[in-house]
Amino acid sequence: MPAYVLIVDVFGLILAVIGFSMAFRQDFVRRLVGRPPRPASSVNENSDPLTYILRIAGIMMMAFGIAIGGMVTMFALA
Repeated sequence: MPAYVLIVDVFGLILAVIGFSMAFRQDFVRRLVGRPPRPASSVNENSDPLTYILRIAGIMMMAFGIAIGGMVTMFALA
């Protein structure tokens, strides 16, 4: 397998891990960017706009990492 395929696969894996962290490990990401933690108790727990931003951006980044790594690998194997 060519070296560029491995480089793109590692890049895709990094994107997938970062995206997963943004979407599902939001407390960790909030601490990294210096934002306050989610409100402890409110009527609607998902009313914080940063929650939506992290979910959407994280899923998009994770999907892009998986897609780019998968496509480059499949084209190299074909």
